[in-house]
Amino acid sequence: MQTFLIILSIVLLLCCAWILLAAPGGRRKQTRGFAKVKYAHRGLHGAGRAENSLSAFRAAADEGFGIELDVRLSKDGVPVVFHDAELSRVTGDCRRVRDLTAKELSELSLSGTAEGIPTFREVLDTVAGRVPILVEIKEDNAKEKDVTPAALALLADYRGEYLIEGFNPFSISAVKKLAPDTVRGLLCQHFTAEKSFRTISYRLLQHFLLNVLCRPQFIAFNREHRNYFPFRLQKAVFRVPAFAWTVRSAEEEAECVAAGFDTVIFENYLPDGGRVSGAGEKKDVL
Repeated sequence: MQTFLIILSIVLLLCCAWILLAAPGGRRKQTRGFAKVKYAHRGLHGAGRAENSLSAFRAAADEGFGIELDVRLSKDGVPVVFHDAELSRVTGDCRRVRDLTAKELSELSLSGTAEGIPTFREVLDTVAGRVPILVEIKEDNAKEKDVTPAALALLADYRGEYLIEGFNPFSISAVKKLAPDTVRGLLCQHFTAEKSFRTISYRLLQHFLLNVLCRPQFIAFNREHRNYFPFRLQKAVFRVPAFAWTVRSAEEEAECVAAGFDTVIFENYLPDGGRVSGAGEKKDVL
């Protein structure tokens, strides 16, 4: 009997520790509003429009979809919108984003189009508050701490709806500290399913044990790992809003809805409706 009580006490202690560490931020009203919006992954690209281009963002806004985008810093410290650390996949240039100034980046061709890499300011001016923006902060390592404050400085005067996400919990922790009223989320997946991510930090992250650093108000999770037990537990215990990435068909969207996701970050197809009626209105999200 004594052994049973000791084991039970240890189990209860571990459960309490997990709840303390993995608990998200408060389920605020504006978070629920954002979770009713569908987000075009890097804009509505395709048909001659490159990903993360002004034309892709303009097209998404015209269709009424929210916009997911990525923010990095140029060599001269200007926030620019580009996904990869290296330029080669989209521009053919072998250098890194941080190797070039904002002007030099703007002169590169995105996927062979006439458009270059836009600054974050240009994107904000293009969207102009028409649809919500889901901003992914690209701080890839502990040395990159300057993207978050630079992006927040531009967003401070933006008269539109936005929320922020990132894979780096320290980046999202900075959002919590510098802009506590901004809705923030953590990007996650079953990292150690891939050999390159089998480190202690990624194991902690995929079990949501680093939530304690930033208290995310939503989770953006890889739809391919939707049955991963820690994610299912996070949803069941905390009912945290969940955004599915990246969804590429109506069939995949239906699977995500069945798995309990609240909304999708999509590409390569057009979902029905950019936002649910009433979602993202000022009374809900600001």
